[in-house]
Amino acid sequence: MKSHSSSLLLASLLTTAVAFSGCKRDGDSQPTVGTVSLTVTNVVGTQPLALDGTAYTTASGETFTVSTFEYYLSNIKFTKSDGTTYAAPNEYHLVNTAKPASTSFTISNVPTGDYTGVSFIVGVDSTTTKGDPLALTGDLNPANAMHWAWNTGHIFLKLEGSVTSASPSKALTCHIGGYRAPYSAIVTAAPSLNGATLLVRAGQSPKIALTADVLKIFDGPTKFALSNFPTTMMPSAASVQVANNYANGMFAVKQIQAN
Repeated sequence: MKSHSSSLLLASLLTTAVAFSGCKRDGDSQPTVGTVSLTVTNVVGTQPLALDGTAYTTASGETFTVSTFEYYLSNIKFTKSDGTTYAAPNEYHLVNTAKPASTSFTISNVPTGDYTGVSFIVGVDSTTTKGDPLALTGDLNPANAMHWAWNTGHIFLKLEGSVTSASPSKALTCHIGGYRAPYSAIVTAAPSLNGATLLVRAGQSPKIALTADVLKIFDGPTKFALSNFPTTMMPSAASVQVANNYANGMFAVKQIQAN
């Protein structure tokens, strides 16, 4: 009888151990996550952008200064070599040259893996126009002066300054936005990682160092001379051309840094 009881006890313990082991394996199979830091350095060609009246020169020899330069980065997406993607939800970041702290931010809960691509919208998607804009908080708050009105939405990119090569000098004003055709300025930038791989691991925070070149606003699929650069204050055909310009080359990956 004692032997039989011992056998039953041993069988019960083994069953419990197997069940526990199975539960543990299931838990271990759940995907783990890491974080990715992004930092943006605003430049004009090879020079750091300054808002102090420094004059910069275009390829055609025209000169200008910049007093304001800010834009939204949102809908950030990471792509693996097999084509699968992770789109970070609810990410809206206002990068403002006048506020250095705004040029760096972190994306949390990125599934671990080896990523070979990154993309983002320069601006904000149309979902932000729903509801009361005064209820928006953080970077989307209209108090940031990057919002036109409740029915037109956010300004995606704002560039202000002066064209100093003109005589007399004239204002350089570029406010880009708009969700609706035919003047939708929703564009996606996908700067190359230049063959590098973004290694996301639990407990680590690799960094993507980007540059944003103001000159690409004037030099892209559409070539603009500063002497006749359009003043864009509302959605228009010209604002779409400007948006296509900065989507195609303004952003570049300078470095991928491992943690």
